[in-house]
Amino acid sequence: MTLSPRIGFVGTELAPLLPNAGGLERLVTGWARGLADTYTTSSYTRFDDSTPATAISRRPLAELASQCDAMVINNRPEWARELLQPTLLVLHNTVEAWNLTDWSPEEHKLSKPVSLPDNVTVVTVSKYLSSHAQHYLGLTAPPEVLPPFIDPAFGVGPSWQRSTGPLLFPNRLLNKKGVVETIEAMDLVSDPSIRMVFLANFAPWLEPNEEHLELMDRIRASSRCIVEPRIPDSVDLAARMTASAGVVAPSTLPEGLGLVPLESLALGIPTLISGLGGLEELIPYGAIKVEPSDANAFAAAIECVVSSPPAIDAKAVRHDFSLDHSLNVLRRLLNQLTLR
Repeated sequence: MTLSPRIGFVGTELAPLLPNAGGLERLVTGWARGLADTYTTSSYTRFDDSTPATAISRRPLAELASQCDAMVINNRPEWARELLQPTLLVLHNTVEAWNLTDWSPEEHKLSKPVSLPDNVTVVTVSKYLSSHAQHYLGLTAPPEVLPPFIDPAFGVGPSWQRSTGPLLFPNRLLNKKGVVETIEAMDLVSDPSIRMVFLANFAPWLEPNEEHLELMDRIRASSRCIVEPRIPDSVDLAARMTASAGVVAPSTLPEGLGLVPLESLALGIPTLISGLGGLEELIPYGAIKVEPSDANAFAAAIECVVSSPPAIDAKAVRHDFSLDHSLNVLRRLLNQLTLR
């Protein structure tokens, strides 16, 4: 009897590997579970809140890897560099999120290039990140794209029908997600019937921090905006999105791709995005690009998307970002790794 290859999936130190912790964590847990019929998969969290449940995070990475035939490291090039096993390095975000020792945020550059050994294969979740990774990691060719997957709740739910409900801001309450810019645009919208609901989404944090609290105060200070509790269940969130007049996701910094607007588009919902980074790749599916810093233009786009919602190619989104498609690509990549 031939034993199936043992694959170790490793999260970051920022959050536990739980499906509802954050976008990266949901993808990693979904990949590990989805490939359990092909490989012997294990998931390792390196998040440490000093409780017995996360004690595994304090074990050396090399010790964890010694139990596996191949490893899947996420967003941590320097961790991948430590390993001798065949390793797939999956990059979900831009270089600022890779936690590199030699990264200078002030100069926005690396003091010295990152050198990865031959046993490491780099992949990214978008075409934008592929070019980005080639530049910052000094790769000879752009890495292959491993498409992420939308939660099945957004791939099988009913498609959006034009709604008179408020617009929805389901993304995390962070400055970089364009919360303040959205409030400023809403205050300029001329149609008094248009409202915006912000979900109190703090993931992967369990409790609001100072930034979250300040942003919620800003939202409540606007007569056009409302804060509602986060909806952790994906089926309930899909239903809430479908009941909205549209979804707004105007990140002010480049996104790796953007799972929240992807989920919205999969439901056929009119979706406003900034187009920064990988978000640009959502425009062919029908997403509407706005400039968050131009409050007047942003306000006009909000009114337009409510009065004349665009056509969304939800079928293409559901196909291109399905779990099956993502797993098929990942399975091929892992087969190539383990057969080296």
